[in-house]
Amino acid sequence: MARGFGIALESEYGDVQSIDDIDLDWFQKMEEVNFELGDEAETDDGGSRSDVVAWAGAAKPNGSTSAKVDLQRITWYLLGFLDHYVYTEGTGTLAGLNIHEFYGGENHELPSFVGLAVYDALKIAVFGLIEDGLKLEVSDSAMTVNNDWLYATETAEILGINEDFEEPEELADSKIPVRFYDVNVKLNGEKPGSVQTSFSMEGNNNHDQEGTIGLGSRFPQEKPQAAKRTISLSLATTLNRNSYRDILDARYGVVDAVTPSACRILTVPLELTIAQCEHPEQQLVIKFPECTLKAEFDLKGADRVEATLNLQTLGNGEVTLNDGTTTVNTDMYCKLINKVPELAIEAESDDNEGD
Repeated sequence: MARGFGIALESEYGDVQSIDDIDLDWFQKMEEVNFELGDEAETDDGGSRSDVVAWAGAAKPNGSTSAKVDLQRITWYLLGFLDHYVYTEGTGTLAGLNIHEFYGGENHELPSFVGLAVYDALKIAVFGLIEDGLKLEVSDSAMTVNNDWLYATETAEILGINEDFEEPEELADSKIPVRFYDVNVKLNGEKPGSVQTSFSMEGNNNHDQEGTIGLGSRFPQEKPQAAKRTISLSLATTLNRNSYRDILDARYGVVDAVTPSACRILTVPLELTIAQCEHPEQQLVIKFPECTLKAEFDLKGADRVEATLNLQTLGNGEVTLNDGTTTVNTDMYCKLINKVPELAIEAESDDNEGD
């Protein structure tokens, strides 16, 4: 029996189809998969000391998944979280590979997916699946991706006795996850002087699901709109001679300061490069071109003094796309080189683009 989750892009939001007709782009065995209808019953006591009537309340379907990151499936997660996508076929030294670029802009409508959660012999298909939250974490093992989802509705199917779930063909080079030693960090354009022991990114699209439920149906009736995008980052390190200056710069808001600034805060770019040891030609570069930077640390006995750099992204940092000429203002940009073909979604223009 299989346990896990897979997705495919939808051609139309919330289009319900037979589970047998769903053609997944990929499936991954996962330890944590949870989808709930979010339909709490409403009750009324009619003046009595106990409730005397109950009825079905509004359904607010939502879910969460957790998996290890590989450089193939991450393509769909980035597409679901960010609102701009540009595809370029690899040539020259990148022949046989594909270049996917994603970045955050001002579009309020994000791609939707159909998802299939498999719990042994029970299959749950979720339609109108929207990625509301994306969290990436890595410390001393494999990188993990945690997602928060919203969706429109679902349907179920139970496998027969001795019937197995047929998984789609495995994506090329997707079996080995990203490990901590595949990840390199640049802060303010340079590799930090001290060792970075962990990295985390937590982003949220803050979709308005409430506005999709109205008269005529207790389920969402249209695609929820993304509201303000928030992205928080953190790097863990050790307070020592290699990090004193970086920590104080972040703490005081000015480079080389030894007292707090009267009004300034420090803003820096953060860049993450993931190049898998087994396939170094395939890589993911994530840029946060402008972030506020703060530092915190505390002392506990004779243990090493742990320090954390906390960053909050801003949306006015400039990035040049892979074509070498197009520039965009964004809070997050990703360039992913892998073996996944072009995703079937039209790229959209951004008012912030320019030459």
